[in-house]
Order: sequence, then structure tokens, then C-alpha cells
Amino acid sequence: MAKQTRKQLDENGNLVDVVQEIPTDIEINVKPVAKKREPTEYIFQLINKVYYASPGRIPYPENYFVRNTDVIFDEETETERNIRYLEGVNTIFEDEQEHLSDSKKKSMPEIRFVQGILRVPANKTSLVKFLMSSNMFNKKKKRMEHVLPVYTLVNFEEQEEQAINRAEVRMTAMKLAMDAPVEIMYPHAQFLGVRFKNQFGEDRGEKAIRVDYLGFAETDPDTFSNTYNNPIVRVEYMIRKAVGINLIDLSVNKGQAIWGDTKKFIAQIPDKADPIKFLSEFCLTEKGKELYNQLKSMAD
Repeated sequence: MAKQTRKQLDENGNLVDVVQEIPTDIEINVKPVAKKREPTEYIFQLINKVYYASPGRIPYPENYFVRNTDVIFDEETETERNIRYLEGVNTIFEDEQEHLSDSKKKSMPEIRFVQGILRVPANKTSLVKFLMSSNMFNKKKKRMEHVLPVYTLVNFEEQEEQAINRAEVRMTAMKLAMDAPVEIMYPHAQFLGVRFKNQFGEDRGEKAIRVDYLGFAETDPDTFSNTYNNPIVRVEYMIRKAVGINLIDLSVNKGQAIWGDTKKFIAQIPDKADPIKFLSEFCLTEKGKELYNQLKSMAD
């Protein structure tokens, strides 16, 4: 077992070192991965939208044609190769189409997006391969830099999975916001920029603050969850509160933090450093442990 030490706040708000054992001999059970269902058709969509003055109009041209030729970097041969889509031909590489007649080579099959969408049946393998190999495809690896991407592949399964994941993250954050005790909510809400006073300069009640706190969790769940019950957030709240009531004075001696009543030196603040953030981080060091304990005792 390997060991790892990290700082966290215990249930009484004390800063403690927690030793965690990290197993190094974990047995991993690999479950068989379900075979991905092959699509019956591929849907490509134009990237750039066109905005019309007429309301309700689809933001794509009625018809948009792409060329049936390109020069790409072929990862298999690690060379530049010419590709060309020809109907009924099972390869897209021009150097493998030499046996074809001149008329066939010169044919220009239509590749047309209708209102921004191109649906290609999965059995049209050459067209699918051409579209995914061309520099016009925004997800092609090692695209030629001089060619702007034109279209993308719509992956509905991926979009649905991402939407589910986003919803789960949002619901988790909102549950944290609903259940957070006041001693966690207040420091966190202040850190997130939630207003503690109304338009008349009066203190807002706990319910009003929690409504905005919940709203932040809904609109930005990642930031909310990543900073929830974070020691630095709680310490920063105590520092701001101490400065606000002049318990800590930052104005008497430039670049220094001193106690407002005794004028006793607390810490030297580096040039260009944010005093609040510096003192918050200072509290979580060995040198700042005394400052942290004093602030905590006053808060209690």
C-alpha cells in the first residue's frame, strides 16, 4: 500500500492532515464491451451557418455542393495522396483508379448538402470514406492546414450521452446546494459571487441567498462542484470577514497584514499579490497555522 497525505477540514472546522492508503495491487475485472451498433446511415452537417433576415428560416443555404477531389495526408502510407470519389468505385485513391476509363475519371458525382444536411446510406462505403478522409471534414486527423473545415459528422449517441452526463452533474450540484449547511454555504456563496445584500444595502436572508446559490449550481455546476467545501474557499471567507470588520488591517503598512487591535505583524504580502488570496493560502501552511486557528476561534 502506498500512502498519500492531504489537508482537509474536519467536522469541527479544524485543519487536519489526512493519510490515505492507496492500494497498489488492485485487481481489475474487465467486463466485455458491448459491440457498438453500426449505423444504417451517416449524417453530415455544415459547420458554418448563414443567418437570414427572414425569421424561422433554416440557417443554411438551400443547396451546398462540395468537390469530389482532395489532396490528403494518408496515415497508412505517411504520404500525401490524391483522393477522388467516383460512384460505383470501391477505392477513393486516384493512384488505385488508373485502370478506369478517362470518362469515368472525369465524372463529377454530386455531393450536395440540402439545408445543411447530407445523409449517406452506410452501404455507400466509398462516399462515406471520402467524406471522412477529406480535409473538409473537421474531425479528420492531420488535416492540411490550408483547407478550412466545411462539415462535421453528427453523432446522436455521443450527443445524448453528453447531455445525460451534463444533467447528472447539474443535479448533483443542485442537491449539494439544497443540502449544504449554512457554515459551508455562506463561504462558498461569497466565493461564487452571490449577493449578501439587497439593493437597499440590507443583509439578505438565508433563503434568498440559497435561492441564488442554487441558481449558480444549476447554471455552472462544474465550478460549483469543484469549489464546494474547499478549504481555501472557507478560509478566504474568514479572511474577508476579518478584513471587513477591521480585525485584520491591510492599510496601515503597505504590503503587510497586521492585527487591527494590537497592530501585531501577521505576514508580509508579496508585491502584486492579492492580499486576500495570499493570506488564504498562507493560512493553509505551517507558518500560517496560528493565524488560521485564531480566525477559527473568533468565528466559533
